[in-house]
Amino acid sequence: MDGDGKKAERKTVLWLTYGLPWPTDRGGAIRYFNLIRRVATRYRVLLFAVLESADEARHLPKLAPFCERVEWAAMRAGSAAARARDFCGHLLRGRPLVTWPYCSRSLESKLHDLIGTGTVDILQIEHSFLAHFRDAVPDGSPCRTILSFHNFCQAQSRSMLRMHVGAVEKLGLLVKAALMRGWEARHVARFDRCLVVSEIEAQRLRAVAAGTAVSLVPNGVDTAALRPLPEAAAGKRLIFVGHLRYPPNIDAIRFLARHILPALRARVPTACLTVVGEGTPRVLREFAGRDDIELVGRAGSPVPHYQDAHVAVVPLRAGGGTRLKILEAMALGRPVVSTPLGCEGLAVEDGKHLLIAKDADAFAAAVARLLTDRALATSLTQQARALVERDYDWTGIANRLLRVYDELLAH
Repeated sequence: MDGDGKKAERKTVLWLTYGLPWPTDRGGAIRYFNLIRRVATRYRVLLFAVLESADEARHLPKLAPFCERVEWAAMRAGSAAARARDFCGHLLRGRPLVTWPYCSRSLESKLHDLIGTGTVDILQIEHSFLAHFRDAVPDGSPCRTILSFHNFCQAQSRSMLRMHVGAVEKLGLLVKAALMRGWEARHVARFDRCLVVSEIEAQRLRAVAAGTAVSLVPNGVDTAALRPLPEAAAGKRLIFVGHLRYPPNIDAIRFLARHILPALRARVPTACLTVVGEGTPRVLREFAGRDDIELVGRAGSPVPHYQDAHVAVVPLRAGGGTRLKILEAMALGRPVVSTPLGCEGLAVEDGKHLLIAKDADAFAAAVARLLTDRALATSLTQQARALVERDYDWTGIANRLLRVYDELLAH
């Protein structure tokens, strides 16, 4: 209350995102949705979004309870001539070619005009490839700015070079990594605060931009909504959950199907795999006819598929950030086997919260242990559930973000 006994007006935070917070069928959307709906209890939330297509806008009504205003622009929209002009302007302003698809002059103009009114207290930009929208903040504006790193694009591209892909794809990754080199380091100094999802990512950021103000706001899980499931029915079923237009997930499924699953079936002949994820691509059709692999595709909720699963597998060999799929499986009471990179950045211990395996044979052996050793599986799931309740619940994570807002507005 203020001196007159009136309730103080809530401050306004404007989120700029890649994609909408709904549907929650990929990691970024899960993070946006769970943080925004909690932030909205204390702040007015405005949302500006860069969408892959205008069709995504059909989900806007789902955001009405949390976002007072939503503006969006579709990638590759506008006439060819307008796009050509924007493309030239993008390069002349020193922006990397790889950030071009996420450029929108109309969205940037709306952002500039809105912040210029003085009604936006905080601008939070999600992903470093959207960092160029910082240019929309007028000179002298009191608006505080945040850049949220889901991962480091340069490091992510380098890690993806380890995937078993063709020469053309590898060349594209090399070019992307080269073009992004230095981009993130140059931009962090323009923001009042940077957010990272793990301490490892914080170290990487400080290594390229010493003195950067960094806050840890990790990925999480809704432990109230995702409760431990009953024991799965008889069987030996694995589950992999992930967005299937993301190259590291495609590579992980290939690794599973070609190397891990055959080695596992040599030990456990009835073992099989369920793959759940939106956008099953053409490159996975080679596995569609196998009786030991079920490609579910997009699911309204993966929980029913977790109910039928005995072990969650995360054989990632590339990528960045931290994996929400691991936290989700832990919350649901399913033991996890992961590669070292798959669980990188999470405060997990091998043999206590999950099993970690470096190669296909070791991965298959770890899964076989969990499929045949019920006491080990139970111990892992109990310790993992306690971990996510203590350190990775979205409510506690949102409170961390709110403290960042409070700190920025106190100065």
